[in-house]
Amino acid sequence: MAVLLPAGLGMTIIPILFFLLRWRFPTAGRQIAFILGVLALAAYAPYAIINWPGLDVVAMVVAILVMTAFILGLISPPKHADSHKMAFHAGPATIIAFFAVIILLDSIFLTISTTGLSENVARQILPEPQGGPVATSYFPGTVAHDYQEKVRAFEAYDAAREEQSERGWQVRRGWIGEPVVGQSTPFRIQVRDGQGNPVEGAEVTAQFLRFSSQSLDFSRRLEEIDPGVYQADVTPSRPGRWEVIVDVRRDGETHQLRGMTDVAAR
Repeated sequence: MAVLLPAGLGMTIIPILFFLLRWRFPTAGRQIAFILGVLALAAYAPYAIINWPGLDVVAMVVAILVMTAFILGLISPPKHADSHKMAFHAGPATIIAFFAVIILLDSIFLTISTTGLSENVARQILPEPQGGPVATSYFPGTVAHDYQEKVRAFEAYDAAREEQSERGWQVRRGWIGEPVVGQSTPFRIQVRDGQGNPVEGAEVTAQFLRFSSQSLDFSRRLEEIDPGVYQADVTPSRPGRWEVIVDVRRDGETHQLRGMTDVAAR
């Protein structure tokens, strides 16, 4: 929307005003196009400053507005021309079409990189996992830096990582069996302290985060089935890669880890 809304308005309003003004002043087509281009940039500037979307988005919108005005001015005959009809030139039109395609593709890529693909679109154009290892879990032992959180102070993160490293807790295991979409699969972890003793009586939760859609995220609380061993049945809703955040809390201490796991299709 950061690109589509201002660019769409500009590409609609500029030609409308251009043809209305050119009907009134038929010999001033290029001057009208120049003035409308300047006014479009002047109107977009305060909007971009107040709702700053990033330099890449601003550059894209400015290029679209300037290109729209430039095309209208290019096809307008000069003031001293014998005919004041709009002209078509194959050479400039080819160059304009080339840059128009580039701007369109860049806008699509920029929108996808900023907002991501919706779950339906991703399901249509991205392949489902086929063959090979379908269930892998890896816990590097570092504090999770959740990609979906908007605000996190680096100092607090660094302090938590240092405290966690000194504590020396160890987390082992993951799925009991291969996780398959729509099927309940036990998810189990084993927690031991720095001396190798089971960490008993802890509150353990596992968050399953979907990269493509935050609406699919869910969490499960793991129950202690043996000393230091916690388990819950999990039913993944989509195949593919998930991020797993495990939180272990006991006596005011929190141990947090991040893992990646793959879920197989049916």
